[in-house]
Amino acid sequence: MPPLDVVVAGAGPAGLSAAAACAAAGLRTAVVAASLSPWPATYCLWADELDGAAPGLGLDPAAVAAAYSPTVVRTAAGGERRLARRYARLRNGVVHTALLGRLRASGGEVVPGRVTGLRAEGGREVAVLADGRELAARLVLDARGGGPGTAQQRAWGEVVAGPVEDLVPPGGALLMDWAALTDPAAPPAFLYGLPLDDGTVLLEATSLAARPPVPLADLRARLTALLGAHGLRPAGGPERVAIPLDAPPRAGGAGTPVGAAAGLVHPATGYSVASSLRLGPRVAAALADGGVPAARRAVRAARPRTTAGLLGLGLEVLLPLDTGATDAFFAAFFTLPERTWAAYLDVGSSPAAVAAAMARTFTALPPAQRAHLLRTAARLGGTRAAALLGRPRAAPPPDDHGAGTATRRR
Repeated sequence: MPPLDVVVAGAGPAGLSAAAACAAAGLRTAVVAASLSPWPATYCLWADELDGAAPGLGLDPAAVAAAYSPTVVRTAAGGERRLARRYARLRNGVVHTALLGRLRASGGEVVPGRVTGLRAEGGREVAVLADGRELAARLVLDARGGGPGTAQQRAWGEVVAGPVEDLVPPGGALLMDWAALTDPAAPPAFLYGLPLDDGTVLLEATSLAARPPVPLADLRARLTALLGAHGLRPAGGPERVAIPLDAPPRAGGAGTPVGAAAGLVHPATGYSVASSLRLGPRVAAALADGGVPAARRAVRAARPRTTAGLLGLGLEVLLPLDTGATDAFFAAFFTLPERTWAAYLDVGSSPAAVAAAMARTFTALPPAQRAHLLRTAARLGGTRAAALLGRPRAAPPPDDHGAGTATRRR
């Protein structure tokens, strides 16, 4: 193989999108992949996020995703709320084929194997494969996923064929239903639902965040009881979800992390796909124009450090909430202007935008919930965090438009 500009370790959405973008930018690129099968997990995001990321990857948003309307949130405290913002599910096979085709059409290489080590040598970076082969390049992008973390989002999903209009709106997406799985004796969990291309519907019992994680068997039991109450039976294999929420970015040594390895998993929601898809073209452009230092800066810019700290605080505030308090939290959160709550759901938002969303959520909560958040924030983040919540802003600063990403899953 001739000298390379980029080696990408891993061919998940983050790795394959980065590899395709780098090759399309004229960079000599190789991606190391243990498998070239389409990704099995369900990947979702907001439709406007895909509209923004797709052109840089050569994707047609209408072809690579199913978009839903309305997007529904239900809480016991606030009832049903229909969000104007459209939710979308990636068609994994179409996205995978398009990215792989763009990589190959641009001269990129696929190297079968698995990267087990990285090192710097002679001004280049070297990816060491499990079979002993080595690939050297100006830059190695590490897309092998993040660490295990201590807090996780977990879900148990089943595909059903029966009528579900009373659970999932026709043509729409059920983002959260905190009332459907209520059990005061169990950890908080919500129902999530999406129509699939073949006419079936995916339903998931989801624990948003817990430390230690909620056992999948518990979520399965709660979903099974719900399906039985509605006369529904599984029509396919289950989907199991386990997303580390607080794993730090890979640090030290050779290689530049992307995707989950770069900490792009949202610590309070588990979303990461939109952030990963839009990063690939930015890294490719930075490397082509400014070299390796510019590419590394582009990766760091995708996850502002102060934003990450605020979102981590948000996770810690959510973890101790019981079912009623969690329900009240999201009833308040989705009363905010779309632009405000959307900014909170994006790991790339400015710290000011995230802080504004946190403060405005605080003011929308009942007094008892405010007191809890102040105590928790003070314990975890010191008096500065408590003061932030206690001094809500009337409106976000003018530049707090936020890209508004939520990439459900995985």
